[in-house]
Amino acid sequence: MLSGVALYSTLYAVVPLLPLLEKLFAVPPGAAGPGMGLPLLLLVLLSPWVPRLGLPAGALLGGGLLLVGLGGVLGAFSPSLFPWTLCRILQGVGAALVPTLAIALIPLLFPQKAWEMAGVYMAGNVLGGGMGRVLAGVLAEVVGVREALFLLSLPAFLLGLLLIRAPAGLPALGRPQYDLSAFPLYLAGFILLFLNLFLANLLPYRLLELGFRPGEVGLVYLAYLFGIPGSALSGLLARRFGAVATFRLAFSLVLLALGLLLLPPPGLVLGFVLLMAALFTAQSLASGAAGRRGAGVSGTYVAAFYLGGTLAGLLYPFFLHSFPLAVAVGVALALLNLLLAPVR
Repeated sequence: MLSGVALYSTLYAVVPLLPLLEKLFAVPPGAAGPGMGLPLLLLVLLSPWVPRLGLPAGALLGGGLLLVGLGGVLGAFSPSLFPWTLCRILQGVGAALVPTLAIALIPLLFPQKAWEMAGVYMAGNVLGGGMGRVLAGVLAEVVGVREALFLLSLPAFLLGLLLIRAPAGLPALGRPQYDLSAFPLYLAGFILLFLNLFLANLLPYRLLELGFRPGEVGLVYLAYLFGIPGSALSGLLARRFGAVATFRLAFSLVLLALGLLLLPPPGLVLGFVLLMAALFTAQSLASGAAGRRGAGVSGTYVAAFYLGGTLAGLLYPFFLHSFPLAVAVGVALALLNLLLAPVR
């Protein structure tokens, strides 16, 4: 859980600061988009190969966090957009080492409570992503943009050092098996992160247009914390009502949330809160289903998941002045996932 908190707090701290970074680097709005999309592209390309590395899980997890933290520290003091983007790429290499292993290890470590522990793991990811976004906006107002990114990169760096030195005690994952019959599950993962980051990347531009200050924009990302109860309860709900029914309930709430995003505040903020709670409930179920099918499927699922995030980072600049159209795209994808529900 701590690895998820450290990883995602560092990786996503830049989200509410995108407009400020573009101003700092004297580039036009949307120019920082590759810095969001390219790290996720590396997660796509590298994640399926992580189970084949054959190194101890502690070394891989620690090394990944170390690279994420180092990239964040160097990026915080980059003189221009290009070196900052290179540092984000370094973070993407490190991040690729973490989620595939974590998802595949959960059923091996907790065979009787795999659904519940997948939810707990996802709750840690949500906590990290929410804390990073919120603290970034607040710290940027207090100490500055560069200093905020530096401070939020330190936890991943320090935890990485600790894990690299930890004794090997995690179970072996075995030979990875890759299964194309899980394509609906991969597509569901793609849609999950696309919806999340596509709308989250557009949100600060929308809020600043409505007169929000940077610190207030950061506080809106407290909505991510509502993914914690959604994630933590997903396993219990799946055992009681079934994974498919719970997944479809979550995406019914996603559709409601997308409608609320079109309203002025506070309706827009309430919609974002509901969107995060529902998406992370569904994400816990999808990652749990992938983990139960082994390291090969979990690696491919992670690749598809972050492919969605990659495209979100590359495409959101085209919707900076078309927020209702962006919501319409979200509705179409949410309906597709509602019909698929590939978490049996």
